[in-house]
Amino acid sequence: MTESDVMSVELDPVLAEVPTARRFVRVSLAGLPDDVAADAQLITSELVTNAIEHGVGGPVTIAVHRRSDAVAVTVESVGPAPDVGAVDEWLMPDADEITGRGLGIVRAVAQDVSVDRSPGRLVITASLTI
Repeated sequence: MTESDVMSVELDPVLAEVPTARRFVRVSLAGLPDDVAADAQLITSELVTNAIEHGVGGPVTIAVHRRSDAVAVTVESVGPAPDVGAVDEWLMPDADEITGRGLGIVRAVAQDVSVDRSPGRLVITASLTI
């Protein structure tokens, strides 16, 4: 791994902050290929939305790790998130389902996803190759 630049921001746990999260990622990845930045923004939207909708109301922290060969978006939230299963279980729901696409989208777009649980915290990191 090469050296990484890390930028982070803490947001209030309200859905109105999702566009703020996307802008933060876009600015953090300025100069990278458009497809990488767009995928990182999509991942951010899905993870932040899930953190807000399924967390317990604490702040949501986003970190962008930028390296010469890859980027990673980490979203950390408060709460146990018992509905977040193992990454290999993150599937796209049937077409007639109204919700439940977020984690499946993250799994489909990212090259690597990791989930770290600690008491009262959930940290999900999704990586993209540049």
